[in-house]
Amino acid sequence: QSSGINAEYGAGSKHTVSPTIPILPGPGSVVQSINPVPVNGRHEYRCNGHEENRKTMNGQPKKPTKVHFKLQPGSFRIVLCVDNAEVNSKKQQQLLQELEKNGVQHDVRKLQVGDFLWVAVDDGGRELVLDVVIERKRMDDLAQSITGGRFAEQKMRLKSSGLSRKIYLVETKASYLSLPEQSLRQAIINTQVIDGFTIKRTQDIKESAAYLTMLTRYLTEEYRGQELSGIEDPECTTSTLLLTFSSFSEHSVKNRVFSLREVWLKQLARIPKISQDKAEAIVKVYPTFHHMKTAIERLPVKDTIVSDIKFGAANRKIGIAASRAVAGLFSTSSLR
Repeated sequence: QSSGINAEYGAGSKHTVSPTIPILPGPGSVVQSINPVPVNGRHEYRCNGHEENRKTMNGQPKKPTKVHFKLQPGSFRIVLCVDNAEVNSKKQQQLLQELEKNGVQHDVRKLQVGDFLWVAVDDGGRELVLDVVIERKRMDDLAQSITGGRFAEQKMRLKSSGLSRKIYLVETKASYLSLPEQSLRQAIINTQVIDGFTIKRTQDIKESAAYLTMLTRYLTEEYRGQELSGIEDPECTTSTLLLTFSSFSEHSVKNRVFSLREVWLKQLARIPKISQDKAEAIVKVYPTFHHMKTAIERLPVKDTIVSDIKFGAANRKIGIAASRAVAGLFSTSSLR
């Protein structure tokens, strides 16, 4: 399902936009929900969050999520946040000029993940992060991030951000590419089909600013009349149960101390033939390296260790080829 809105890019603009804006979760995304629980008053909720995080390692439901404050309908405004790394060059200053021309309320600040996101902010300065995040890439930037190894890491951090609507904004105009254009197109397709991101292509900064303007207007209407609740657990966010900006930043900081599960997930995702979705499915079955090693040692045919594990929205099996890659790394003989 997609949500749509018709808009112009700005006053007097001749540009038109598609009546459909696909910004809802893409393929592979899990619809999130919360269930109220009658414990400790009305401001706690049972966290259902992302499917793979709905239970702890011992199978018990996660503890209730505390709501720290609420923003009542009509008490807040929607502000576009722009990462300060996006406006350092003279050319990138054009982005801010276009946003100002289009009347978009925006704020330049340090974003720990993503290049653009939106916050609901009230008159007291309390901020909640809406569940939409955008990573912007020119085609030449995309090529450099792939060859430099940052592409997969950035996607993993975006998927762990607690924001469900993830958009890759790709500016296609580029004078020089360090990779074949077909390779870049395939990377973009994989990001949509395998990773579940929405892909939006624009020609240049001006068109990107127009898209941001359109989304800002759309989100302003979407959240008009909504009551928003502020939480600190990124595994429990929904469209109206939102992270505070401070907790979002703390969770997303690149050099923070990672949990055992996060480190194990990162390690698995670096194995050839193991995508992020496959790694997440494996972690649900084998929460730690110890669980994996113990299971492999007990299997008569070690190559099948993860072959039957299902992953993604299509619920497909990981398969023997990827399973063999995992077994080759974690079997006893390879660890001696």
